Amino acid sequence: MQTRKYFIIDFDSTFTKVEALDVLGEISLSDDPQKSEKLKKIKEITDHGMEGGMSFRESLEKRIALLSAHKDHLSELIETLREEVSDSFKRNTEFFDTHADDIYILSSGFREFIEPVVNAYGIKAENVFANTFEYDD
Repeated sequence: MQTRKYFIIDFDSTFTKVEALDVLGEISLSDDPQKSEKLKKIKEITDHGMEGGMSFRESLEKRIALLSAHKDHLSELIETLREEVSDSFKRNTEFFDTHADDIYILSSGFREFIEPVVNAYGIKAENVFANTFEYDD
């Protein structure tokens, strides 16, 4: 009897070469006169959270507050992330074809930009475990 194997992959800086919220910051803050300062602060908050200095929730809330992101920014973000897929994943499309049902994406990012990127590699939406954006005015 063969044991089924599952593959669990992180999205940011693993499946892609970049941190998606950093890219979203570049997009959403493009016309902001304080862009550099805000992007630096976002990175500091990310690093502080990854070091255990604050909860994930607090880190995420603070970063999102600085982003000034809008739903309209998602299409540009998705296109950018598609270009930033890690080379090892691009090289191994046959692996994804063979194991698509057994590959899971686990991320603290958001489904709205992760699913369209990983879907091109055969990874199903139901195999993506991530946050979901809640939109307001």
